[in-house]
Amino acid sequence: MPVIPQPTGVYARSRRRLSASSLVTWERCRRDWFLTRRLGIQSAKHPEMILGIIVEEAVTSIWMERPHPTEGMPIGASTWAPSKSGDNTKIESIEDLESWLRTLMPPVVDKIFEILENEWNDCKWKAKGRNISDIKRERINSMVKNAIKLQISETRDCLDDNGGPYLEKYRENGDPFGTPSPCWDEGMGTGWQSKGEKCTWWEAWEIARPWFKDPRIHTAQRLFHPDGWAAGELDVAHRWRGEIHIVDLKANRGHQRDHTGVAHQLRFYQWLWIETRKHPNKPMNEVEEGIVAAAKSWHLADGFVHTADLIEDIESETKRLREIQEEMSKASWSDFGLDNELPSIEGLLGCEKCYGENTCDYPRGGEEQPLHSLIPREKVTPPESPFSPISSLPNRVSVRGKLHGHWGPMPNHFGDPVIGAAITAGEKSAVIEEMGINQFPNLHMNDGDVVIRNAAPGQWRGMIRLYLDKESEIVPAGEVEEKLDRIGLIPTRANVSGVVISCGINKGVNAKGREWSMSTIHLWDGTGIIEVVAFGIGRTESFDQLEVGKYVKFMAAEMGWREGTPQLRVDPRNTRMTSE
Repeated sequence: MPVIPQPTGVYARSRRRLSASSLVTWERCRRDWFLTRRLGIQSAKHPEMILGIIVEEAVTSIWMERPHPTEGMPIGASTWAPSKSGDNTKIESIEDLESWLRTLMPPVVDKIFEILENEWNDCKWKAKGRNISDIKRERINSMVKNAIKLQISETRDCLDDNGGPYLEKYRENGDPFGTPSPCWDEGMGTGWQSKGEKCTWWEAWEIARPWFKDPRIHTAQRLFHPDGWAAGELDVAHRWRGEIHIVDLKANRGHQRDHTGVAHQLRFYQWLWIETRKHPNKPMNEVEEGIVAAAKSWHLADGFVHTADLIEDIESETKRLREIQEEMSKASWSDFGLDNELPSIEGLLGCEKCYGENTCDYPRGGEEQPLHSLIPREKVTPPESPFSPISSLPNRVSVRGKLHGHWGPMPNHFGDPVIGAAITAGEKSAVIEEMGINQFPNLHMNDGDVVIRNAAPGQWRGMIRLYLDKESEIVPAGEVEEKLDRIGLIPTRANVSGVVISCGINKGVNAKGREWSMSTIHLWDGTGIIEVVAFGIGRTESFDQLEVGKYVKFMAAEMGWREGTPQLRVDPRNTRMTSE
């Protein structure tokens, strides 16, 4: 990958970090951004949402093929989708190469459908009335064929340019970039010509092969800004010209489409590429990469190529994006009509397109894109005792005590190291933990009593936790006169009930390489929305099988926080769940 990313864990899961997709949503509808990006509300999956990722992996796997320069290749011999291959075919030109690559299409398309079926069957929340039978083979064939055609066009351009400026470097040692373009074969290959000779079709194919997300790597392959506040996972970067052409692969049609959102996305990748050239972990190249000269989207359904206007003033764009990221970090419920005084959700959330009850992919999906509901239209009966309204759950507390331990690494609920310490008052103590990356990075230890102001209360595995972010502060106790909360009386559990409006299952690897899994839902009780999470052994069959529209009650769920928003966590020993 072009830049070694920061470790997995809190960096990979941050909802405060700026990304291409979050920027596009922010530019289109900030309320939609808050609901889907900050709160994490999901929508029902339709086959196309799964198909795009699979097709991307399939077509780049074809670009990874290295045909033998003299012996020819077996017909239909795909490395990504092995099948019984036919007779050998001789390859002596780019036209022959394109013909052979097209023989790989049947097994590749077969595997696409196989993966699509498996992932669709595993999908927890499917869109009503949709099925993978809606996806026709002709459509997938067109996508794969267009991907071959577009990369072959790059190869022809490279051949016409006699291999480009790096031809002799490739002939010396193979790929001269510190992060080479993915290829199924190891080593530099055997088809290179002697210095000074004219570039061949084989050399042009090898040189024009871009960097792209390696399908053999099943974790995110992001570019991280050196300062950590922005990241993105671009699809393709052509580097053979002595300049960079960034490409984003789209599994949809491009003709007669509004490309405003795509343009925002491509310019973000242009900016991020430039910024990450300074990354201290970036592998060294043997050649100069050159400037970003083009940013395009390849629409595989019809072969359309959209070219976006580039950013002219990178310094000004950096300032603008940093301001957006800081505004995102400060965003709260009240900014979007979600404060504690909210009597009704209707008319308060959305943009001028949906007015809150729905969200959509407009304008990326065009006017014809159907809206899908985020919040149920039917009214929800307010909860009665012993259940509390979500809008009235404890928010912030201030406590007095002595700090001990050190402001250093400790494991969070994912098993990742986060910054934390502890505070004690009498016989009661609580763990204090930084809520997110760089949200409260400095702690000055004090021998006397201190007051922690505006801490977010919670609990994890029976221990009180106070989460600190930019709204929190630690001051000497003598400077405080206001009424404080007692550590032993801080509410850390909650009883809530409501309608499930979103559900999903996630899994990953923590910073120590250990796998984790969690199942999530979002509850709406007519007063507010909250995420409920079950980790590992807390994931019961009944929780995993919760469906949107179910009315659910939770007793003694642990309170927690994520990126400045409240979250409830299922404690397998104490939390009780019933559904209707």
